[in-house]
Amino acid sequence: MSSGKRDEPSNVPLNPSLKSEKETVYETEISSPAPIDSTSAQENEGEGWPLIWLVVTIVGVALAIYFLA
Repeated sequence: MSSGKRDEPSNVPLNPSLKSEKETVYETEISSPAPIDSTSAQENEGEGWPLIWLVVTIVGVALAIYFLA
C-alpha cells in the first residue's frame, strides 16, 4: 500500500532554492582587528543628545498634559 521511499529519509533540503552551491572555507590563522580598534570618534562628540532628549521629553509630557486636561 505505502511506498518504501516515503519512509526513507532523503538528503534533500526543505527548500531546494536555499541549497548551497559551493562550500566556502575561511582563513583561521588571520583575525580581524577588534571593533574598538577600528572605531573613530571626535572629542565631545554626541554630548548634546541628552539635552535634546530632555527637551523632547518635556515637550511631549507638556503636550500630553494639555491634551488630557
